[in-house]
Amino acid sequence: MTNDFTTDSYRPFTDQEGGGTIGFSIFAAPPRVLHIDSDHDAALVLAALLVPETQVTHVPTLAEAQELLQREQFALVVMDPDLPDGDGAQILQQVRSQQLGARVLVYSARHPDQHNAGSAFLPKPWTSPRQLWRTVSDLLGIGSTMPVEPQ
Repeated sequence: MTNDFTTDSYRPFTDQEGGGTIGFSIFAAPPRVLHIDSDHDAALVLAALLVPETQVTHVPTLAEAQELLQREQFALVVMDPDLPDGDGAQILQQVRSQQLGARVLVYSARHPDQHNAGSAFLPKPWTSPRQLWRTVSDLLGIGSTMPVEPQ
């Protein structure tokens, strides 16, 4: 699942347009998030919460994640290491070496002691949408106010 679309309509502010860069604009491409999780319901919730402020790509397996990390760049990787084809914790080294500057949010039911390699940890399923949004927005450096409050 992805909300990828052409970026032809995006253009960031530049000094040549009479102003300096002031952060994200409505014309700048949103930060890219890779969500690695075999739980499709969690993928739908995360995408609904983060789009359009981010561009979310979801993969359900370790193999798909490894392939995508070799081809594309992401600002944030959100992962549940409990994957059907292996332990997702193995991918943390690949993220560090191939995704320079990318942050990692481990979002899992596993005990947090096993996730000391990520930038942040949130327990699944006990994290509220508000806390998930705050953590992602802090990791990406975007505003911490939720675009739409959950119902």
